[in-house]
Amino acid sequence: MELFNKLGKTASKTYQATKEKAVNLSEELKLKGKITNLKDKISEKYSEIGKKVYIQVKDNKDVLKDEIIPICEEISNCEEQISKLEANILAIKKVKKCTECGAELEIGASFCSKCGKKQEQPQDVDLNQEQPQDTKEAEVVSINNSQENKENPENAE
Repeated sequence: MELFNKLGKTASKTYQATKEKAVNLSEELKLKGKITNLKDKISEKYSEIGKKVYIQVKDNKDVLKDEIIPICEEISNCEEQISKLEANILAIKKVKKCTECGAELEIGASFCSKCGKKQEQPQDVDLNQEQPQDTKEAEVVSINNSQENKENPENAE
């Protein structure tokens, strides 16, 4: 009878570990999907800048910073969101990046196993927080702008 109890406990522990890994992998994939979307948005913004500059140069006009700066700010905002999402992925994987070479290290590592650089100890990260609050706000703003463009076509690109 004791054998069955041990087998049951072992199976339960294995199930819990597998469940945790599956949940973490699912969260990681969601965050990577959001990163991909943000990178696509950045590419679109680069194209938008290029198009605006080309049209102005083609028409022998000075490039207007007032038209370009807001787009650059959107790119910077996307890059900030990507950094936060990447930090969340590292937290889910329970690893950190080497400050010198970028190699993934165990969270408690004092030195990089690849380049030998001394590592700072990480700050506590809340793994229960799905994503940073500003990311949610930024997504809402993007949706609102998209809806606004549909309602007012003259505001669209």
